[in-house]
Amino acid sequence: MSIWDRFLSLFNGGMRAYKVQDVKREARIGVTAKSFKELLEKGCKKLNLSQKEVTVVIEDDGTTVCDDAFFKKLPAQTVFVFLQKGERWRGAGALIHDALSKLYCTSRKNEIAGQIRDLLQGEDAPEKIHIISQYLEMMQTNTDCEKRYEDEDWFDGLNKKYKSKSEVMRHSAQTRLRSYYTTAKDQVEKEAAGDYKDLLLTSLDDVLNKLKHNDFHSTYFDRSAGTKLRLCDKKGWFKCQGPFDSESCDKYHTINPYASKGYRQLFGLWNLDHIIEKSREVIPAYIEAAKNLPKGKELNSDQLYTLLFTRQNLKFVQVGCHKKAARSSGNCAWEDFTR
Repeated sequence: MSIWDRFLSLFNGGMRAYKVQDVKREARIGVTAKSFKELLEKGCKKLNLSQKEVTVVIEDDGTTVCDDAFFKKLPAQTVFVFLQKGERWRGAGALIHDALSKLYCTSRKNEIAGQIRDLLQGEDAPEKIHIISQYLEMMQTNTDCEKRYEDEDWFDGLNKKYKSKSEVMRHSAQTRLRSYYTTAKDQVEKEAAGDYKDLLLTSLDDVLNKLKHNDFHSTYFDRSAGTKLRLCDKKGWFKCQGPFDSESCDKYHTINPYASKGYRQLFGLWNLDHIIEKSREVIPAYIEAAKNLPKGKELNSDQLYTLLFTRQNLKFVQVGCHKKAARSSGNCAWEDFTR
Protein backbone atom coordinates (compact mmCIF):
# COMPACT_ATOMS: atom_id res chain seq x y z
CA MET A 1 0.00 0.00 0.00
CA SER A 2 1.36 3.45 -0.91
CA ILE A 3 1.82 6.26 1.63
CA TRP A 4 -1.02 8.14 -0.06
CA ASP A 5 -3.37 5.17 0.33
CA ARG A 6 -2.45 4.88 3.99
CA PHE A 7 -3.07 8.58 4.46
CA LEU A 8 -6.53 8.36 2.88
CA SER A 9 -7.42 5.30 4.92
CA LEU A 10 -7.11 7.38 8.09
CA PHE A 11 -10.15 9.35 7.00
CA ASN A 12 -12.36 6.59 5.63
CA GLY A 13 -11.93 3.87 8.23
CA GLY A 14 -9.55 1.83 6.05
CA MET A 15 -12.06 1.64 3.19
CA ARG A 16 -10.54 1.62 -0.31
CA ALA A 17 -11.92 1.41 -3.83
CA TYR A 18 -11.41 -1.63 -6.07
CA LYS A 19 -12.86 -3.07 -9.29
CA VAL A 20 -14.39 -6.51 -9.78
CA GLN A 21 -15.36 -8.48 -12.86
CA ASP A 22 -16.21 -12.03 -13.91
CA VAL A 23 -14.19 -14.23 -16.23
CA LYS A 24 -16.15 -13.11 -19.30
CA ARG A 25 -15.25 -9.44 -18.65
CA GLU A 26 -18.80 -8.43 -19.52
CA ALA A 27 -18.86 -5.88 -16.70
CA ARG A 28 -16.29 -4.17 -14.48
CA ILE A 29 -17.87 -2.82 -11.30
CA GLY A 30 -16.44 -0.54 -8.62
CA VAL A 31 -16.68 -1.58 -4.97
CA THR A 32 -15.23 -0.34 -1.69
CA ALA A 33 -13.90 -2.64 1.00
CA LYS A 34 -11.59 -2.60 4.01
CA SER A 35 -11.08 -6.36 4.20
CA PHE A 36 -10.91 -9.33 1.87
CA LYS A 37 -14.10 -10.75 3.38
CA GLU A 38 -15.93 -7.53 2.58
CA LEU A 39 -14.56 -7.49 -0.97
CA LEU A 40 -15.70 -11.09 -1.48
CA GLU A 41 -19.19 -10.37 -0.17
CA LYS A 42 -19.72 -7.18 -2.16
CA GLY A 43 -18.12 -8.57 -5.31
CA CYS A 44 -20.29 -11.68 -5.32
CA LYS A 45 -23.38 -9.59 -4.74
CA LYS A 46 -22.55 -7.21 -7.61
CA LEU A 47 -21.75 -10.07 -9.98
CA ASN A 48 -24.60 -12.34 -8.82
CA LEU A 49 -22.27 -15.15 -7.78
CA SER A 50 -22.30 -17.62 -4.88
CA GLN A 51 -19.49 -17.04 -2.36
CA LYS A 52 -19.08 -20.75 -1.75
CA GLU A 53 -17.81 -21.49 -5.26
CA VAL A 54 -15.79 -18.33 -5.98
CA THR A 55 -12.03 -17.89 -6.26
CA VAL A 56 -10.66 -14.34 -6.40
CA VAL A 57 -7.58 -13.56 -8.52
CA ILE A 58 -5.75 -10.41 -9.61
CA GLU A 59 -6.57 -9.42 -13.19
CA ASP A 60 -3.02 -8.56 -14.25
CA ASP A 61 -1.29 -11.88 -13.58
CA GLY A 62 -3.89 -14.30 -12.18
CA THR A 63 -2.47 -14.42 -8.63
CA THR A 64 -4.96 -15.91 -6.18
CA VAL A 65 -6.06 -13.72 -3.25
CA CYS A 66 -7.52 -15.56 -0.26
CA ASP A 67 -6.67 -13.68 2.93
CA ASP A 68 -6.44 -10.23 4.47
CA ALA A 69 -2.65 -10.27 4.85
CA PHE A 70 -2.08 -10.30 1.10
CA PHE A 71 -5.19 -8.29 0.24
CA LYS A 72 -4.10 -5.31 2.32
CA LYS A 73 -0.77 -5.11 0.51
CA LEU A 74 -2.53 -4.49 -2.80
CA PRO A 75 -3.10 -0.89 -3.98
CA ALA A 76 -6.46 0.78 -4.38
CA GLN A 77 -8.07 0.36 -7.83
CA THR A 78 -6.69 -3.17 -8.17
CA VAL A 79 -8.91 -5.18 -10.51
CA PHE A 80 -10.08 -8.57 -9.21
CA VAL A 81 -11.56 -11.38 -11.27
CA PHE A 82 -14.16 -13.56 -9.57
CA LEU A 83 -13.95 -17.13 -10.87
CA GLN A 84 -16.60 -19.80 -10.47
CA LYS A 85 -15.82 -23.50 -10.15
CA GLY A 86 -14.03 -24.80 -13.24
CA GLU A 87 -13.11 -21.35 -14.60
CA ARG A 88 -9.50 -20.27 -15.16
CA TRP A 89 -7.78 -16.89 -15.49
CA ARG A 90 -4.15 -16.65 -16.54
CA GLY A 91 -3.96 -12.86 -16.45
CA ALA A 92 -4.57 -10.00 -18.85
CA GLY A 93 -1.13 -10.56 -20.38
CA ALA A 94 -2.16 -14.08 -21.40
CA LEU A 95 -5.24 -12.70 -23.16
CA ILE A 96 -3.08 -10.34 -25.16
CA HIS A 97 -0.62 -13.13 -25.97
CA ASP A 98 -3.41 -15.40 -27.15
CA ALA A 99 -4.78 -12.67 -29.38
CA LEU A 100 -1.38 -11.78 -30.82
CA SER A 101 -0.52 -15.43 -31.42
CA LYS A 102 -3.40 -15.41 -33.90
CA LEU A 103 -2.13 -12.28 -35.62
CA TYR A 104 -1.46 -14.09 -38.88
CA CYS A 105 -4.99 -15.47 -39.02
CA THR A 106 -6.23 -12.78 -41.39
CA SER A 107 -9.78 -14.13 -41.46
CA ARG A 108 -10.12 -13.36 -37.73
CA LYS A 109 -8.25 -10.05 -37.51
CA ASN A 110 -11.37 -7.95 -36.98
CA GLU A 111 -12.66 -10.30 -34.31
CA ILE A 112 -9.34 -10.33 -32.45
CA ALA A 113 -8.96 -6.56 -32.74
CA GLY A 114 -12.40 -6.22 -31.20
CA GLN A 115 -11.38 -8.40 -28.27
CA ILE A 116 -8.34 -6.22 -27.63
CA ARG A 117 -10.47 -3.06 -27.74
CA ASP A 118 -12.78 -4.63 -25.16
CA LEU A 119 -9.76 -5.31 -22.97
CA LEU A 120 -8.77 -1.64 -23.17
CA GLN A 121 -12.22 -0.46 -22.08
CA GLY A 122 -12.03 0.97 -18.59
CA GLU A 123 -8.25 0.53 -18.45
CA ASP A 124 -6.58 3.48 -16.74
CA ALA A 125 -2.90 2.45 -16.85
CA PRO A 126 -1.24 4.60 -19.58
CA GLU A 127 1.70 2.23 -20.04
CA LYS A 128 -0.54 -0.79 -20.62
CA ILE A 129 -2.78 1.15 -22.99
CA HIS A 130 0.23 2.29 -25.01
CA ILE A 131 1.68 -1.20 -25.36
CA ILE A 132 -1.60 -2.89 -26.27
CA SER A 133 -2.64 -0.13 -28.68
CA GLN A 134 0.62 -0.55 -30.59
CA TYR A 135 -0.29 -4.16 -31.32
CA LEU A 136 -3.83 -3.15 -32.16
CA GLU A 137 -2.45 -0.72 -34.72
CA MET A 138 -0.24 -3.44 -36.21
CA MET A 139 -3.21 -5.80 -36.53
CA GLN A 140 -5.04 -3.24 -38.62
CA THR A 141 -2.24 -2.91 -41.19
CA ASN A 142 -1.85 -4.71 -44.51
CA THR A 143 0.99 -7.05 -43.60
CA ASP A 144 -0.02 -9.73 -46.09
CA CYS A 145 -0.46 -7.40 -49.09
CA GLU A 146 2.50 -7.44 -51.47
CA LYS A 147 1.54 -5.75 -54.75
CA ARG A 148 1.25 -2.01 -55.27
CA TYR A 149 -2.37 -2.19 -56.37
CA GLU A 150 -3.23 -4.00 -53.11
CA ASP A 151 -1.83 -1.33 -50.78
CA GLU A 152 -1.28 2.00 -52.55
CA ASP A 153 -0.77 3.88 -49.28
CA TRP A 154 2.35 1.83 -48.49
CA PHE A 155 4.00 3.08 -51.71
CA ASP A 156 3.17 6.75 -51.11
CA GLY A 157 6.18 8.88 -52.07
CA LEU A 158 8.03 6.05 -53.82
CA ASN A 159 9.03 5.80 -57.46
CA LYS A 160 6.30 4.39 -59.70
CA LYS A 161 8.72 1.76 -61.00
CA TYR A 162 8.25 -0.29 -57.81
CA LYS A 163 5.40 -2.77 -58.25
CA SER A 164 5.85 -4.79 -55.06
CA LYS A 165 6.94 -4.27 -51.47
CA SER A 166 9.75 -6.79 -51.83
CA GLU A 167 11.22 -4.75 -54.69
CA VAL A 168 11.37 -1.71 -52.42
CA MET A 169 12.93 -3.66 -49.57
CA ARG A 170 15.53 -5.22 -51.87
CA HIS A 171 16.53 -1.76 -53.04
CA SER A 172 16.74 -0.63 -49.40
CA ALA A 173 19.23 -3.41 -48.61
CA GLN A 174 21.25 -2.68 -51.74
CA THR A 175 21.48 1.00 -50.82
CA ARG A 176 22.92 0.20 -47.40
CA LEU A 177 25.52 -2.22 -48.75
CA ARG A 178 26.53 0.21 -51.50
CA SER A 179 27.09 2.90 -48.90
CA TYR A 180 29.41 0.56 -46.98
CA TYR A 181 31.47 0.03 -50.09
CA THR A 182 31.55 3.74 -50.93
CA THR A 183 32.64 4.83 -47.45
CA ALA A 184 35.29 2.09 -47.36
CA LYS A 185 36.73 3.25 -50.69
CA ASP A 186 36.63 6.90 -49.61
CA GLN A 187 38.54 6.03 -46.45
CA VAL A 188 41.19 4.15 -48.41
CA GLU A 189 41.64 7.04 -50.84
CA LYS A 190 41.95 9.48 -47.95
CA GLU A 191 44.24 7.51 -45.61
CA ALA A 192 46.39 5.36 -47.93
CA ALA A 193 49.41 6.71 -49.76
CA GLY A 194 52.33 5.55 -51.88
CA ASP A 195 52.53 2.48 -54.07
CA TYR A 196 50.28 0.36 -51.86
CA LYS A 197 47.33 2.69 -52.45
CA ASP A 198 46.91 1.39 -56.01
CA LEU A 199 47.07 -2.15 -54.64
CA LEU A 200 44.22 -1.36 -52.24
CA LEU A 201 42.05 0.24 -54.92
CA THR A 202 42.56 -2.74 -57.24
CA SER A 203 41.57 -5.06 -54.40
CA LEU A 204 38.45 -2.97 -53.78
CA ASP A 205 37.51 -3.38 -57.44
CA ASP A 206 37.49 -7.14 -56.85
CA VAL A 207 35.24 -6.60 -53.84
CA LEU A 208 32.86 -4.48 -55.92
CA ASN A 209 32.62 -7.15 -58.60
CA LYS A 210 31.74 -9.72 -55.95
CA LEU A 211 29.11 -7.38 -54.52
CA LYS A 212 27.55 -6.97 -57.95
CA HIS A 213 27.56 -10.73 -58.43
CA ASN A 214 25.65 -11.07 -55.14
CA ASP A 215 23.25 -8.27 -56.11
CA PHE A 216 24.52 -6.20 -53.17
CA HIS A 217 22.83 -8.69 -50.84
CA SER A 218 19.37 -7.43 -51.73
CA THR A 219 17.91 -10.56 -50.11
CA TYR A 220 18.70 -9.33 -46.58
CA PHE A 221 15.41 -7.38 -46.43
CA ASP A 222 13.38 -9.46 -48.89
CA ARG A 223 10.77 -11.63 -47.18
CA SER A 224 10.32 -13.67 -50.36
CA ALA A 225 13.98 -14.78 -50.34
CA GLY A 226 15.23 -18.08 -48.93
CA THR A 227 15.42 -18.56 -45.17
CA LYS A 228 19.23 -18.44 -45.06
CA LEU A 229 19.39 -15.32 -47.23
CA ARG A 230 16.95 -12.98 -45.46
CA LEU A 231 17.07 -11.30 -42.05
CA CYS A 232 13.29 -11.49 -41.52
CA ASP A 233 10.69 -14.24 -41.49
CA LYS A 234 8.40 -14.99 -44.40
CA LYS A 235 5.84 -12.44 -43.16
CA GLY A 236 8.42 -9.65 -43.04
CA TRP A 237 9.04 -9.52 -39.27
CA PHE A 238 12.53 -8.43 -38.23
CA LYS A 239 13.92 -9.07 -34.75
CA CYS A 240 16.60 -6.88 -33.26
CA GLN A 241 19.78 -8.91 -32.79
CA GLY A 242 21.02 -6.77 -29.91
CA PRO A 243 24.12 -4.58 -29.45
CA PHE A 244 27.47 -5.66 -30.88
CA ASP A 245 28.58 -6.93 -27.46
CA SER A 246 25.43 -8.94 -26.67
CA GLU A 247 24.15 -12.31 -27.85
CA SER A 248 20.61 -11.01 -28.32
CA CYS A 249 18.24 -8.10 -27.72
CA ASP A 250 16.92 -8.12 -24.16
CA LYS A 251 14.29 -5.52 -25.08
CA TYR A 252 12.72 -7.75 -27.74
CA HIS A 253 12.55 -5.03 -30.41
CA THR A 254 10.65 -6.09 -33.53
CA ILE A 255 9.38 -4.36 -36.65
CA ASN A 256 7.55 -5.24 -39.85
CA PRO A 257 8.24 -2.63 -42.55
CA TYR A 258 5.87 -4.48 -44.91
CA ALA A 259 2.90 -3.56 -42.66
CA SER A 260 2.44 0.14 -43.40
CA LYS A 261 4.09 3.28 -44.75
CA GLY A 262 4.79 4.41 -41.19
CA TYR A 263 6.60 1.19 -40.27
CA ARG A 264 8.50 1.30 -43.57
CA GLN A 265 9.78 4.76 -42.65
CA LEU A 266 10.62 3.73 -39.07
CA PHE A 267 12.59 0.83 -40.53
CA GLY A 268 15.11 3.40 -41.74
CA LEU A 269 16.10 3.97 -38.11
CA TRP A 270 17.25 0.37 -37.75
CA ASN A 271 20.96 -0.21 -38.28
CA LEU A 272 22.92 -2.94 -40.00
CA ASP A 273 25.85 -2.73 -37.58
CA HIS A 274 29.36 -4.10 -37.96
CA ILE A 275 30.41 -6.15 -34.94
CA ILE A 276 34.05 -5.43 -35.73
CA GLU A 277 33.86 -1.76 -36.69
CA LYS A 278 34.35 -0.91 -40.33
CA SER A 279 36.01 2.51 -40.15
CA ARG A 280 37.97 2.11 -36.90
CA GLU A 281 39.20 -1.47 -37.25
CA VAL A 282 38.55 -3.24 -40.56
CA ILE A 283 39.70 -0.58 -43.05
CA PRO A 284 42.73 0.58 -40.99
CA ALA A 285 43.87 -3.05 -40.67
CA TYR A 286 43.38 -3.58 -44.42
CA ILE A 287 45.45 -0.50 -45.20
CA GLU A 288 48.14 -1.70 -42.81
CA ALA A 289 48.16 -5.10 -44.52
CA ALA A 290 48.82 -3.48 -47.90
CA LYS A 291 51.54 -1.32 -46.41
CA ASN A 292 53.32 -4.27 -44.79
CA LEU A 293 52.48 -6.96 -47.33
CA PRO A 294 55.19 -9.67 -47.11
CA LYS A 295 56.91 -10.72 -50.30
CA GLY A 296 55.07 -13.55 -52.01
CA LYS A 297 51.79 -12.68 -50.30
CA GLU A 298 48.65 -10.98 -51.64
CA LEU A 299 45.79 -9.03 -50.10
CA ASN A 300 42.93 -11.21 -48.98
CA SER A 301 39.95 -9.36 -50.44
CA ASP A 302 37.65 -12.24 -49.46
CA GLN A 303 38.30 -11.53 -45.78
CA LEU A 304 37.55 -7.85 -46.34
CA TYR A 305 34.31 -8.78 -48.09
CA THR A 306 33.30 -11.08 -45.23
CA LEU A 307 33.79 -8.40 -42.60
CA LEU A 308 32.12 -5.59 -44.53
CA PHE A 309 29.14 -7.24 -46.19
CA THR A 310 28.20 -10.62 -44.70
CA ARG A 311 26.14 -11.65 -41.71
CA GLN A 312 29.26 -13.07 -40.12
CA ASN A 313 30.12 -9.52 -39.03
CA LEU A 314 26.74 -7.77 -39.32
CA LYS A 315 23.92 -7.44 -36.79
CA PHE A 316 20.56 -5.86 -37.54
CA VAL A 317 19.59 -3.67 -34.58
CA GLN A 318 16.94 -1.20 -33.51
CA VAL A 319 18.33 2.31 -32.94
CA GLY A 320 18.04 1.86 -29.17
CA CYS A 321 20.50 -1.05 -29.33
CA HIS A 322 22.91 0.80 -31.62
CA LYS A 323 25.98 1.73 -29.57
CA LYS A 324 27.84 4.64 -31.12
CA ALA A 325 30.75 4.82 -28.69
CA ALA A 326 34.19 4.05 -30.09
CA ARG A 327 35.29 0.52 -29.33
CA SER A 328 37.97 -1.99 -30.19
CA SER A 329 37.20 -5.66 -30.52
CA GLY A 330 40.84 -6.72 -30.69
CA ASN A 331 39.80 -9.28 -33.29
CA CYS A 332 41.11 -7.59 -36.41
CA ALA A 333 44.84 -7.80 -37.16
CA TRP A 334 46.40 -6.72 -40.45
CA GLU A 335 47.85 -10.20 -40.87
CA ASP A 336 44.27 -11.48 -41.33
CA PHE A 337 44.14 -9.70 -44.69
CA THR A 338 47.10 -11.47 -46.28
CA ARG A 339 47.27 -14.86 -47.95
